[in-house]
Amino acid sequence: MITGQVGSGKSTAIRSVMQSLEASRYRYIYLASSQLSPAEFYKSLLYQVNIRPSRGFSENKRLVAQAMLELHQKGIKPVVVIDEAQELTVQMLSEFRFVLNYQPDSFSPLMVVLAGQPQLAEILRLQVLECIRQRINVHYRLPCLGEDEIAAYILHHLKVAGLDKQIFTDAAVQLIYQFSKGIPRRINNICRYAIVAAVVADSPTIDADAVQKGLEDDELI
Repeated sequence: MITGQVGSGKSTAIRSVMQSLEASRYRYIYLASSQLSPAEFYKSLLYQVNIRPSRGFSENKRLVAQAMLELHQKGIKPVVVIDEAQELTVQMLSEFRFVLNYQPDSFSPLMVVLAGQPQLAEILRLQVLECIRQRINVHYRLPCLGEDEIAAYILHHLKVAGLDKQIFTDAAVQLIYQFSKGIPRRINNICRYAIVAAVVADSPTIDADAVQKGLEDDELI
């Protein structure tokens, strides 16, 4: 399970990790739907492995189990990522007990990664989901950036854009941290509007005034 604030970079981190996995050893399956029911879950899995679902729930469940076992026998580990998992119903979360149990010894040929906002951890504390919580081997809480990391984060983005120097002043960086709370997506938005404000002012650097102007003009405060 991976949890983090909105905009903290969960999906980006997962995508980066999955792209680094050897395609010959892992099969990455990504699902994101607030309306994901057990029936839709099995259908979606089958579509992802190029198998046409049947009309029956039990048959689709059997087809998924068979498909996952066949991948395992080929030396391929399916990794199923469920994004925005805090939106899943208790019924869908409970279904993972059956998804992960293929044999009496709890053997499972696939890995399920639940990614969502912090309330996902709260949901899984429900007594009815105890059996699912016990099956979570790793829970990583994705932290927000610290104040001392903001400048390096901004400079990295500037370098990616082709500018090999810092154009945000120390005061600007401090203000960005204050209003972003270290959340990467929010940092990106504040920086973007601050750059626009600096361009309008014909300033070669982005200072605290440009950040403040961007915050006010685009109602980011």
